[in-house]
This record gives sequence, C-alpha cells and structure tokens, in this order.
Amino acid sequence: MKPERLFNLIAGVTLLTVGIIALAGNIFLATKAWKIWPVIVILIGVGLTIPGFFGVARRGLGSFFIPGIPVLTTGAILLYASLTNHWDVWAVAWPLEILGLALGFALATIFMRVPALAIPAFIIGVNGAMLAFCAVTGLWKSWAILWPIEFLAVGLGLLVLGLANHSAGVKTAASILFTIAGGGFFISAFVSKFNNDAILKFTVPIMLLVTGTLLTATFLMHKSPESPAITEQPVQDTQS
Repeated sequence: MKPERLFNLIAGVTLLTVGIIALAGNIFLATKAWKIWPVIVILIGVGLTIPGFFGVARRGLGSFFIPGIPVLTTGAILLYASLTNHWDVWAVAWPLEILGLALGFALATIFMRVPALAIPAFIIGVNGAMLAFCAVTGLWKSWAILWPIEFLAVGLGLLVLGLANHSAGVKTAASILFTIAGGGFFISAFVSKFNNDAILKFTVPIMLLVTGTLLTATFLMHKSPESPAITEQPVQDTQS
C-alpha cells in the first residue's frame, strides 16, 4: 500500500472515531443517556462469557466463565447504581462479585468437564453467601459462631469430585470434613443460646440440619450393594 493511501486510511479512521465519540458525548451530556454507561461493562462481560458456552466443543473455552460472570455482575450493579443514583448499594451488593466468581467456576466445571474446579466453586460460593448474609444483616460477629462453614464448603467440593470420579477415598475425605463441621456446629448451637440475636439462634440449628443431611447422604453413597449369593455348583463325580 502506498504511503499516501495509508495516511488517508489512518486519518479517515481517526476522524471517524473522534467524530463518533464527540457526537455520542454531546448526545449523552445533553440528555440523561450518559447514565447507561455501565452497559459498556456489561457488553465486555457478555464478550467474555459467550466463548465459555463453546466449551462443550473446546473444553478450554469454558474458562472464560471465570472472568466473564464477575464482569457481568459488576456491570449490572453499576447500571442499577447509575440509573437510580443509589451508589450506596455497593455496601450490600459487593458480595455478589464473589458469588459471581463462584458461579463462573461452577459453569467452568460443567463446560470444561473438570470436576476439581468444583472445590474452589464451593469454597468461594459458600464464603460469598456468608459475606452476603453479613452484609445484609450486619451480623459480622456471626463468623465467631458459623466458622465450621469453611469445613462444610471444602467437603461439598470434595463430595462432587468424589462422585464425578467415582472415588471412595475422596468421598471419605468429604465425610470427615462434614463430621468436623457437624461437631463445630454442635458446639456453636450451645454458644448461640447465649446470643440475643434471633437470626443466629435459628441459623446454627439449620446448619446442623444441613450438615446432618450431608453426612447421612454420604453414608448412603458409601453403602455398597449386597453381594449376590454364591450358589454351590454340584460336583461331578469323576470316578468312572
């Protein structure tokens, strides 16, 4: 390509870009359309997320869910805050970023067909749910009582991994962690009796029920089917 033609191309594209930006800026500033600027972040999140759905054919593409979902979540929160002018929503909504990351790992687990990714998905997800609970209720002191949830989170990830790989050892490790979590919640149940907050008085027993259900389910998964009865074959008389 001749230098003068290359110069015309660069100059033309530059002027077009500047013109579009200037026109969009004038339109947005003249109206309240500028408030939808977080749509740009949402579009970036969509661009990062769409390749993940092709992970069925190419497993590596499923990893795009991990950054894509949190970016989508950020864009959605920003759009809400910009349109309503309630920027204080971040005080409550920021744990959604962590939950979005957990969802990204969960989708990557499915589309990449890598069961091991379920472990960070559950760890991040359970902690995100706990942070969301604290952000909404303001009960940050609940960590002192609900700390066994960390063992529960790791156990859930190991349980999924054990089921996917048909590994009895991994499922046993999950049941051990569920037992530790159950013991912790058992102790916390007594501590919560002396707590004046009604939410925590109900939360700890609920977690006890959840842990007990998981332990029972894990036991049933380990239960092997009964061996078929061995029928005795008649011994043929070899003597003539």
